[in-house]
Amino acid sequence: MGIRQRLTVAVLAVAALVFGPAQASADRLARQDYLAQAGPLARAVAAEFGIPASVAAGQSILESSWGQSRLAVNDLNFFGFKCTTAGPGPMAIACHDYPTTECTPDCHQVQALFRVYDSMQASFRDYGRVLSTSKNYAAARPLAHDPNAFVTEVAKKYATDPLYAGKVIRVMQENDLYKLDAPLP
Repeated sequence: MGIRQRLTVAVLAVAALVFGPAQASADRLARQDYLAQAGPLARAVAAEFGIPASVAAGQSILESSWGQSRLAVNDLNFFGFKCTTAGPGPMAIACHDYPTTECTPDCHQVQALFRVYDSMQASFRDYGRVLSTSKNYAAARPLAHDPNAFVTEVAKKYATDPLYAGKVIRVMQENDLYKLDAPLP
């Protein structure tokens, strides 16, 4: 058993002790269900936009709390994309006001308008579109062959949290999301 598998088993064991076996099992099933939906969408983003599928899945997990955040549940926004001054953009259908934390450099609460989508697929496609076309992420694009380096570069403009890249990398490692970058059999 590899280190990732041992860590997963250890986390599940602790969850079972703290929350009981039923809760740990329900959490595991919810995560499996989320990955069953997000995995193919992340692969589609990779195919259409050249973004590593592991990064797309990892960022969606972190940004949406495994699809359970209010932003994901209410507005199908799985990447925390905000509206611009011009509105929701070409793939979103509206904007919705939410509190959020910004670190500039001190972390504080602010209100911001976030994009609303009509489907999970639209949220993933908008993510791929933004990362593949915005000058903010131009330095990351040549690093697409290395998901960790890619997300480290993306994080410089994507999030104000100085620990963001490490958090996404940890999600990718703990859930073996790198397998999404391999061709399907």
